[in-house]
Amino acid sequence: MPNPVYLQVGDTQQNLMKRLGRALRDNKRPDGTPHPITLVFALNGSCTNIAAIYGGVPLKGNLFYIPSIAEDVPGTPWKPTDPPLTCAVSDNPADPGVAVDIANSALFNSACRDDGPPPTVKITQGPVQAYVLAVPTASTQTAITFEEAYFVFGFGAAGMIAPWIDEAQLWVRKVTKSTLLAWARNLSIPEDKFKGQKLEASADVINGLNLGNPAAIGILGAEVYDGNRSTMKSLAYRAKGQYAAYYPDSSSSARDKQNVRDGHYTVWSPTIWMDRITEATGAPVKADARYVIDLIAGKTVTPAPSFSMIDVISAVGLVPDCAMRVNRTVEGGPLTLYRPSESCTCKYESLVAPTAPACAACSATLACATGVCRNGLCEDH
Repeated sequence: MPNPVYLQVGDTQQNLMKRLGRALRDNKRPDGTPHPITLVFALNGSCTNIAAIYGGVPLKGNLFYIPSIAEDVPGTPWKPTDPPLTCAVSDNPADPGVAVDIANSALFNSACRDDGPPPTVKITQGPVQAYVLAVPTASTQTAITFEEAYFVFGFGAAGMIAPWIDEAQLWVRKVTKSTLLAWARNLSIPEDKFKGQKLEASADVINGLNLGNPAAIGILGAEVYDGNRSTMKSLAYRAKGQYAAYYPDSSSSARDKQNVRDGHYTVWSPTIWMDRITEATGAPVKADARYVIDLIAGKTVTPAPSFSMIDVISAVGLVPDCAMRVNRTVEGGPLTLYRPSESCTCKYESLVAPTAPACAACSATLACATGVCRNGLCEDH
């Protein structure tokens, strides 16, 4: 595998690993020469991932990676909906394993621990991920309020919020996982008091919901939910103090994350990306790791990739920082108005909401009447 970068990420980021991993395996420099990077990753909870890179815990055992086009089986090319391929690092206690180059948390690190990173770890904030409450398609429910969700997940059967009164049908995650921590902070429920079946993986929540019990409800990252909409639906959520319930998107069928971007839907977190640095200089220990993180965070990288990173981000249900109009500084905290240094709202909406009114087109020979020409569209700044 050429130029491996070893990652430990949350399972909500698996779709990103698949699409980005494929693009990087076949990446080229602007002059056409190959610049491949292989993402080799393990899936774990956000808090575990933070501890791994803060404490220098190596990766061992079975890991995942994405094949290049050249590795595809003739006639059956690998697709992002396919499972990743596996490889193994010896889990013998006598073997050192491999160092984690990049760790990911799908929420603010402070939701997991009070201490900051050691001087050998750099933190970069990446795209935003929403979290949803999902129910089977057999459910007649369409919305839920903060108060209802508080009693459902804070008290279980004793909360008496029909139809969610069977704690065996509350499909949740373990306390090291961002999905539970994000909902716990937004609902003001101590994470160790969160009711329901504590499951290891998002796939386990999906399996529980797909049993089809109308009284079931589960917590999922929106990126995961978006890949499973055919078998479940998300509930509109009315946050504390709001007068209406909102989906993350402008409608139950849209994929534009409009209500996340403008602050109407409040249950979201930034993704956090961590890599190792040299304490004396602050330089990255592995240049390819920083290259990957900067790509994810929407920064300009050298050499430029042969693919569009915003296309990758939008395809997996994440929101790039440049398309956000609200911000927060702590998990579940208040929202404030936000203006990114460079907007990409026009480009993002052209990808996720192609039927929406388009921004004006522009080019080197067609100037914008107002705003700035970027990605062939007139952004407001």
